[in-house]
Formats: sequence, structure tokens, C-alpha cells
Amino acid sequence: MEGVDVVYELYNFLREEREKHQKEPGTVWVTDLVSCSLKSKYTSLYPDLVASDVFNPPTIVGALIHRGLEELLKNIFETKQYKVEIEPETSMELELPSGKVVLKGRADMILTSPQGAKIGVEIKSMRGDMPTPLEHHVDQVKFYNYMFGLEKTLLVYVSPDRVTQYEVCEKASQEEIVKRLLEPVSPRYPWECKYCPFSVLCPNKSIK
Repeated sequence: MEGVDVVYELYNFLREEREKHQKEPGTVWVTDLVSCSLKSKYTSLYPDLVASDVFNPPTIVGALIHRGLEELLKNIFETKQYKVEIEPETSMELELPSGKVVLKGRADMILTSPQGAKIGVEIKSMRGDMPTPLEHHVDQVKFYNYMFGLEKTLLVYVSPDRVTQYEVCEKASQEEIVKRLLEPVSPRYPWECKYCPFSVLCPNKSIK
């Protein structure tokens, strides 16, 4: 009987998922706006450093939490007559001094109530407890609120210590988006370098 290798199949699935989401030239993702400005550049220059992280156990746990919770919430809210979209994408074109840029966003989930209200759900898994919500997560969903035309987004945190949510009703503006694109920051947060695969070569590495 042919052998079954679950670990290999999981690895192969995660690798293929990453390959599906390769960045196109002239495209910026919302996640680029809420992280170190050098990260996007280094991802293109040093793709092997990113690929080596595809089978990182904490990353796998986070992916499993996302998949499981998305499917569970989909089943729950569909019984309540909500329209449920899993990982919908949207984009907008921006004119910068250097030329046109396409900004893309991919939300975890968008719920549309029977009355027509659109609510985002963004799932964040954490290894331990810490003060929440985190600044870059709030910024991320403020961009989503604007781009998807959402009434609000629920930031849902899942950790071994608690499961909680925060409502973010604020929306970013196009002016704020353009400002982030025109004013790069590296690193955007000092803690980023601790988890960044490019810290081994980055001249701007924070050692705080």
C-alpha cells in the first residue's frame, strides 16, 4: 500500500499557497503599509530567506487557526442569513509623483448583514498574552475599512491565554495612504527586526 506523508503534504500545501500570492510589479499590499518599508524590497531581492520560513511551526499554527475559525464563523453566520466572504480582495489605483501604483488588500472575512451592513473580521493569532490591540493591526483594518467600504472591523485575537475582540470603526484616508507610500520608515516598529528573516543583512536593524 502506498505510504501517506501528512507532514510533506502540509508543507507542499503551504508552499503552494505562498507561491499563489507573489507580488506583481507596481503593486503594494496593505500589509506593506503597516510594516518595515524595506521588507517588500528585500522580499524581491532575497526570496529564499522568505521561503525558508514556510514551515515555521508558529506560522503553521496561525494558519490553522485562521482556516478553522474562518470556516466555523462562515457556518455560524450563514445560519443567521449573513452573506459571508472569505479572504476577499480589493484594489485601488493611486497616482504618485513616480507614477501609478496599485494598492491591494485582502481581508480575512467580510460579513454582510440581512440589513446590508458590511463588517470586517480580522483574525490574529498570538503565542502568548500581550497588550492588545496592537498598533499595526489597528492601522491595517483602518485601511480595510476605507478600501472595502466597511462599517467597522472586528479584530479577533486568539492566544493560549484568551480569545477577545476589538471594534475598529475608524477609516484611513487616501491622503494617509499616499503619505505612507511617500514616506518610507525602516523599521516601522523596533520589535519587527526580532521576527524578520532579513535582519541578518539589514543595515537598519534595530537592536533595542
